[in-house]
Amino acid sequence: MSLSNQLKESRISKGLSQAYVAQTLNVSRQAISKWENNRGYPDIDNLISLSELYQVSIDELLYENKQLKEQISKNSKEITDKKKKLNILLKKETRIKMKVFFSYC
Repeated sequence: MSLSNQLKESRISKGLSQAYVAQTLNVSRQAISKWENNRGYPDIDNLISLSELYQVSIDELLYENKQLKEQISKNSKEITDKKKKLNILLKKETRIKMKVFFSYC
């Protein structure tokens, strides 16, 4: 079952409206509709909040949702790559500052 179907079924089973869920998560009702109609995905913070609100585990929401798992994995890899690049830039900038500093000594 897709994440969109899991979200919709979980919300309906709790007797909650899209408007109520949106207000609780501090997002638009259209965002909830997008998630439930497979036109977008909640970010990880909203996914955690949805899990708590619907009283289901994140595993249950993500079960057999390969596309979302791939996207989460891709996002995680991109964040790791950006951190590595930033560390390299910071080290390079530190070396340059040290050379400038010692050239004045």
